[in-house]
Amino acid sequence: MQNRLTLRLSWPVSEFLLPDLRALLPAESIQFFSNELDEQWHYTLLCIPGDKNCSLIVSAILVWRQLGRIHALHYSSAAVTTEATHASQGQLFGLLNTPGAVVNIS
Repeated sequence: MQNRLTLRLSWPVSEFLLPDLRALLPAESIQFFSNELDEQWHYTLLCIPGDKNCSLIVSAILVWRQLGRIHALHYSSAAVTTEATHASQGQLFGLLNTPGAVVNIS
């Protein structure tokens, strides 16, 4: 799934971010997978990137980051790996809109 955006949510983050993403994103554009055995990453979400979906995801991430519930964002793609914890709204949008991107949120 090279053209998909992958979001990996830690156990604490999945408690509040997952319900928001389920409510905001169209069901046909996202798949949710839980991993009860993984001690760090609770949910993996596969999403079709695009302006609308990425805007909604960025909005949810920024709200929870401002509330102090998201502490770290680590981004990787075929071309780059970077810490994105303090990325601006525009920077996050650009990162998430990259096909094949993986974002670990904790």
